[in-house]
Amino acid sequence: MAITKKPRKSKNAATETAISAVIGKGGSVADDKTKAIKKSLQLRLPTVLIKDIDQIRDKRTVPPSRHMWILEAIHEKLEKEQTF
Repeated sequence: MAITKKPRKSKNAATETAISAVIGKGGSVADDKTKAIKKSLQLRLPTVLIKDIDQIRDKRTVPPSRHMWILEAIHEKLEKEQTF
């Protein structure tokens, strides 16, 4: 059995108060101005429509989330409507 010396406290060891001060200081989230501002929207769909969407999604090799599928559908509709 190996015996080692008791570890020494470092002279630069942070105190509990210093650690708490850093944690309590907090910070801010990085601001990315290239992203569009997003707003939440509640969408109510009949369960039959949701089942149809899920069946179509499941046919893809890598099915997107329901949210992404709906966003794609909205973008396709917008592109179609804007060409008129």
